[in-house]
Amino acid sequence: MFLKNLKLKNFRNYSELNLNFNKDTILVVGDNGKGKTNLLESIYYVSSGNSHRTNEQVELINWENDYAVIRALFVGDEINGKQDEHLVELELRKDGMCRVKIDGVYYQRKADFISILPSVFFSPDDLRIIKSGPSNRRDFLDDVLKRVEGKRNGEFFILKNHYQKVLNHRNSLIKSISGNGNSYNQKSSLFLDTWNESLVNYGCRIIEKRIKLLNDFKKDFTFFINLFFPEVEAEIRYVFSWDRKISADSNFFNLRYKNNPGKSPALDNTIGEDTALENSLINLTEKFYLKLKENLRKDLIYKTTITGPHRDDFNILINGKDIKSFGSQGQQRITLICLKLCEVNILKEKIKTKPVLLLDDVLSELDNEKKRLLLEILKNNRFQTFITTANPDVFKALDLNCAEKFLIANNKISQK
Repeated sequence: MFLKNLKLKNFRNYSELNLNFNKDTILVVGDNGKGKTNLLESIYYVSSGNSHRTNEQVELINWENDYAVIRALFVGDEINGKQDEHLVELELRKDGMCRVKIDGVYYQRKADFISILPSVFFSPDDLRIIKSGPSNRRDFLDDVLKRVEGKRNGEFFILKNHYQKVLNHRNSLIKSISGNGNSYNQKSSLFLDTWNESLVNYGCRIIEKRIKLLNDFKKDFTFFINLFFPEVEAEIRYVFSWDRKISADSNFFNLRYKNNPGKSPALDNTIGEDTALENSLINLTEKFYLKLKENLRKDLIYKTTITGPHRDDFNILINGKDIKSFGSQGQQRITLICLKLCEVNILKEKIKTKPVLLLDDVLSELDNEKKRLLLEILKNNRFQTFITTANPDVFKALDLNCAEKFLIANNKISQK
């Protein structure tokens, strides 16, 4: 799909806006604070139902008004001689309500439109995925997994909710035991065993999905990183919470489950022909369960569960060194760009629709060769891409004849 037209009303600093897009690459130039990021945010919101900057819908609405409107026309390939088009209209209200209309029909939920045109956002703040703590990397993986399913109530979304509920119950029990002078009796032991089993059940499925996603990332990531940094060795490894020294290749294990109607998802421990894979399943579940028991004393001290996928991480190694600790700012930025390009490819493959790529100030710290390589990748793959900058000089020495150019000034956008 392709974003053909975008109309905004009372969105952030835009009282009225109507833009048509006719090319794959759209350059948006303007001083800082004039609305470049707001423009990309509106596109991301109408494609995902979320803002990358806030969870408060009221912040998206111009403060002088009670509502905002985003209207987007998405155009796809011809199907049976007819152009595939979808018109999505969102009316955001300060009371938290959101009216969704798709092709003239009202819908109850944002979830009904989020798979029409997926989008991938890059902003300088996203460097926290590389530079900051494990929670940022977990959130990145989990967000991609939810978006791959193309809906908010998909399997992974439900898995995470079940896991979080079990984790909350276990943490409440841990706090109760700790608050009573670590009174660990037979009754509390039975309760703890119950929560441990459920935590392992849901937790292993989450780990499986994350590692499979990293496996899908690996080939593309190696290809992209070697375009920017030829002949480097790149690795992505999943790191378990119970031992930071142990990491998992994508091929470390393959978990298999069976679902019983009306029951919680159950582990399938049946030994099959592939003994290695079955053993890896058994090893993981046994290891997880064993570590929950081994770390109980620490859990009681910290009054929380320290073992599980809610504490896991993944590392990116360049020539054997963690990019987080040993990479330069430029290397970290390129690494993040490569992750985002992998995300684009994953969404394209799984959803069968090319996402729009939103690059907010992505070129500012890249040299001309890196800029050229990035634009060449985008051109070759024909992703519709929006690129913002406050400095038009970053486009010098680049072949951008195929791009549309817009200038932002005084809360208005004009085509150059």
